[in-house]
Amino acid sequence: MHMAKALKVVWICFLLGYATIILAQENLEIADDKLVINNILIQGNNVTQDRIIFRELVFSVGDTLPKMDLLPFLQRSKDNLLNLKLFNFVQFGVTHLGDSYIDVNIEVTERWYIWPVPILEYAGRNFSTFLKNKEWEKINYGLWLNWHNFTGRNDLLSAKIRLGYIKEYALAYSYPNLGKNQRHGLNAGFNMNQQNVVYLATRHNKPVEYRPMDTPTQVRFNAFTKYTYRRKHFTTHSMEVQYFDYQVTDSVAIVNPNYLGDGRDRLNYFVLAYNFNYDIRDSKIYPLEGFNVKIKAEQIGLGLISDFAYPAFRFTGVLMYHQKLANRLYFNNASKFRFGTEKQPPHLMNRGLGYREFMSAYEDYVLDGTDYLISKYNLKLELIKPSTFTVPFLGMKQFNKIHYALYFNVFADAGYVNSDFPDPTNTMVNTWQFSAGAGFDFVTYYDLVFRVDYAINRYGEHGFFIHVETPFARW
Repeated sequence: MHMAKALKVVWICFLLGYATIILAQENLEIADDKLVINNILIQGNNVTQDRIIFRELVFSVGDTLPKMDLLPFLQRSKDNLLNLKLFNFVQFGVTHLGDSYIDVNIEVTERWYIWPVPILEYAGRNFSTFLKNKEWEKINYGLWLNWHNFTGRNDLLSAKIRLGYIKEYALAYSYPNLGKNQRHGLNAGFNMNQQNVVYLATRHNKPVEYRPMDTPTQVRFNAFTKYTYRRKHFTTHSMEVQYFDYQVTDSVAIVNPNYLGDGRDRLNYFVLAYNFNYDIRDSKIYPLEGFNVKIKAEQIGLGLISDFAYPAFRFTGVLMYHQKLANRLYFNNASKFRFGTEKQPPHLMNRGLGYREFMSAYEDYVLDGTDYLISKYNLKLELIKPSTFTVPFLGMKQFNKIHYALYFNVFADAGYVNSDFPDPTNTMVNTWQFSAGAGFDFVTYYDLVFRVDYAINRYGEHGFFIHVETPFARW
């Protein structure tokens, strides 16, 4: 009996010892497969506060993460920092300290933040129409001050004085990182512009200009305030209130009574809007991978505040999808639709495609309507990978290192604008429009994309078109 009990004790001790060895081995394997972030060190941010950079990282000091997740986490954090548009370059490095501990080193090259930019621009809808029509009288000039990172908190102070074809005076301030966790933001501002020529109507799918003897023809005042909430990294909610006030000369109301509606020479109203934005694209300037979903719901005209003859609810949705297909080969689709409940608004509020959004090879045209859908498909080949070049005679680090890339594109566009009460001459509405073409995109620093396309539309009209802008920034 004593021997049997002794054997049982020995057997139990053996099992416990074996289990301890197994557990110790498993813990050792887990520890070997994990990394612990001991510290995060930042260099190069002479203006930007550290907390602004920490806000964009998908990890923090003390976090434990699998080794296989380290590179994706670093790349995602790098993309987030570049998407702030505060830095020209961001570099990550890792120092191994032993016992699975690491330090993460971040080096940033800050942009030049104060831009007193001289304004010399074409006031038309796009640059391609200027190349075709050579309308030199539509040149604007003035000064636009954008002070990015105004206090080092990713805030923006903007002021504008524009003279020439369209006169504009504007002031705005944006502070997106309020609160201890930097989840809240506030924007506020106003702008007033006046112009001597207005697009009075649309005939034969083209805007009709009107220049009366008495000027200014139109004066517009707009004031806005906006609250944003960004809990983590990729989702942003916002609420916005805007006020619009339009005044036109008597002759405008006489020639086209529907310009502001019912022969009015003044129209003012409030807009209340909710915006949702989920964005996991690798870049907001020139994305190659990821997707973006935007939703906007707005009530135009708030009866409790002021009377408005054309109250409407308007819903807008945007979906952008970017995918790498193979080495240097990418595909993307960007689609946008809008639906409005007011089907007979004033001409000023009845803009569809050809203004903020336009189809390739339709730059000369506008399609007016309350509802629309536009979808763009693009297959692009990377001819020159993102590269850098240092200008030896420039001493300022904000400018002397330039990044650039070149892409060849094959694309197709489709669009549809609904108008319940179209002018008989505007034959492009209420029917599908198509275009296709090919071109080159040259991408460089400070958010510039130079695009040259050759495109043809469904009517056989074709030609070269030039655009200088950030793609889909106005979507």
